[in-house]
Amino acid sequence: MAIEIPVKDLVQSAVQAGRNETEILTAIIEVADNLMLTAKFYAEIDTLPAALKRKLE
Repeated sequence: MAIEIPVKDLVQSAVQAGRNETEILTAIIEVADNLMLTAKFYAEIDTLPAALKRKLE
């Protein structure tokens, strides 16, 4: 994976700064989840005009 090494580096840096590894990983998962929800939201918005057009026809 292209992001595996940077994520591991981020976790390692945060642990060295005194953060709890479980909390770090939980935060990363939450950020990823938010990004996925945002992407899904915008993908659904992109399909709205076509769906509305079909309903109006």
